[in-house]
Amino acid sequence: MDKKLIYINITVLILIFTLYVLGYALINYPMRFDILYLIKEYGLGVLLIIVCGITLVSYLISSLEIKKLSFRFKFLRVFLILNSLLLFGIAFITTKEFLEKRKLFIERENEYIQQAKQDIKNDHIVFKFAGGFEVPNYNEDVYKKVDSIQKNYGVEYKNTGCIIDPVESNAQEKYKETVMPYLERRNGKGWKTKMDGEIEKMKKLYDQKYPSK
Repeated sequence: MDKKLIYINITVLILIFTLYVLGYALINYPMRFDILYLIKEYGLGVLLIIVCGITLVSYLISSLEIKKLSFRFKFLRVFLILNSLLLFGIAFITTKEFLEKRKLFIERENEYIQQAKQDIKNDHIVFKFAGGFEVPNYNEDVYKKVDSIQKNYGVEYKNTGCIIDPVESNAQEKYKETVMPYLERRNGKGWKTKMDGEIEKMKKLYDQKYPSK
């Protein structure tokens, strides 16, 4: 009986640590799954403290006289019950957070699809991206010319700052999927390469004219 309880306890502990780490990916849905990143980012310190606390409580309870049961048997039973409660708690919180994030993600996807359709109708596609605000390397006239070139292709690029939200960034992919066929019909295949080439050519001419800038 003791061996069976030991194996069950080990299994529950493995499930706790696994769900605790994987739960981070589910809670932060739809982030890319990377087990090494999850372990590093989420950490195991808090969980280890909780398990140690459960071990201590199990030890104290098992020290009580209960129907002349052996300490080992009582400890394994109490330890299993408390860890099972922890496992169910983690599973409940993870599932709840995952469903909420998934619902939010679907809502944002639908919003971006509707926005994409409206932008197509207005012939003004706005690509949002997060990556921090760049230090200006050119004067205002150059950036106005960049905006003008992009406008000719029916696009605008808007920097939303350095905060990257997995839900937001992944939902934006639906926007891109919706508008890219339209932009290819509007500008032809390879339009982005052509547009970027025009921008780089304009910047090179500026650098040649004002080499000290």
